[in-house]
Amino acid sequence: MNESVRMIVVLAVIAMVSGGVLSFVYDWTGAIIAENQLRQMESSVFEVLPGAVRVEPLGTAPSTLVQDDPETSREVEQTTTQIFVGFDAQDKALGYAFVGEGPGYGGAVRILVGVDGESGEILNLAVLNHAETPGLGSKIEEASFRNQFKGKTLDDPIAIGRDIDGISGATVSSRAVAEAVRRGFADAAAAYERSR
Repeated sequence: MNESVRMIVVLAVIAMVSGGVLSFVYDWTGAIIAENQLRQMESSVFEVLPGAVRVEPLGTAPSTLVQDDPETSREVEQTTTQIFVGFDAQDKALGYAFVGEGPGYGGAVRILVGVDGESGEILNLAVLNHAETPGLGSKIEEASFRNQFKGKTLDDPIAIGRDIDGISGATVSSRAVAEAVRRGFADAAAAYERSR
């Protein structure tokens, strides 16, 4: 019996030490990962806001991420997660970029939309990440689909079949992008106007 108690104590000590080491490594690498994600996001913002030389986060909107709906076994879409303001070399605000999410066929579709601060027109759209079907739903990344959003404003419907042509065979993926743009656009525009 003494041998059993000794083994339990040794295993408990090993488990506590391992847990402590894992916790330390997680905290240490978490900061590095967050910094790398911020740099990657900033480079994406420069892509959708041409002419910007500096980017500042504006804040977050009330709704955040796509979440699982246990009743339907699908993801339920929220709206905007992050908003960034782009500045030119003279430190004048050029416009803003917002992150939107929508429920795609394979999970959350996350996009970044750049908007001109003066005209309110969409300048560019980038797909940040998705898990759509390769060769079909993944066509949302193609310029021919993304370019349809350029020049759209809050006054446009931004809907598949109305002013945006969907991707044949990938209706859910196309709709996820359009809804992410449309729903996030109003929140981001209001937040940008309040910040001016």
